[in-house]
Amino acid sequence: MEIVELGETVVIGIEVVADFGLLRSAMPAAWRELFSRQDEVPASGTGVFVEASNHLGDGRYRETIGAVAVVADVSVPDGMGMALIPGGSFVHHRHDGSVATIAGGFQAIYDWAAEQGLTLGNRKLDIGYTADGGEQPHELYVDILI
Repeated sequence: MEIVELGETVVIGIEVVADFGLLRSAMPAAWRELFSRQDEVPASGTGVFVEASNHLGDGRYRETIGAVAVVADVSVPDGMGMALIPGGSFVHHRHDGSVATIAGGFQAIYDWAAEQGLTLGNRKLDIGYTADGGEQPHELYVDILI
């Protein structure tokens, strides 16, 4: 675990707003839609996609899955959304396990932050998804409240 500074991040892609319990069924459909439309999102050149998550309160989340836009003035394709993650301090963890165990990677961040006396915010980034579903490391980030 480490604390890192990230600049403002813009994610353009498919947006899902739902209660936590509904994300399990809504997100696979959103990923299928994203991958069928991947040529519409800004190309990162890496073939790696990201999930930006924002806990809205009362168990509701806004998940935006897509690509990180390098320039802020990129247009958003019809039927897609944009998540703006303000720059700041984040706890970073490299998750080398399977996609199915990413929740454990985020839990490790929360446990470490508690041990350090840090208060974490509502924004998370998970960078490392691929259209072919191949296993590769994911870079996980959770914002730190100051």
